[in-house]
Amino acid sequence: MVSDRALWVRWRDMRDAEAFRALAEAYGGMVYGTALRVLGSPQDAEDVAQECFETLAAAQKAPSAYLGPWLHRVAVNRALNRRRGDMRRRAREAAYHAERG
Repeated sequence: MVSDRALWVRWRDMRDAEAFRALAEAYGGMVYGTALRVLGSPQDAEDVAQECFETLAAAQKAPSAYLGPWLHRVAVNRALNRRRGDMRRRAREAAYHAERG
């Protein structure tokens, strides 16, 4: 069994798609589930999960010794940011409609 760190290094150094796929398969469910619990929307959770793996793919420095907790933290933070952004957008829309209404 290859470690998460070794898989990530293979991705970073050689752009080994199989290594990245192994990481996505290992952690995809956890990342999606975390985002879904925060957001409550399957579509938004899918978007956040994809953003998390895009962040991992673009990372130049090893995220941490333990990839799972790092991905969990990224998923929570991105989901909370999305939820806050949605709340701000809804407040702006309500203010606009109240002003026009």
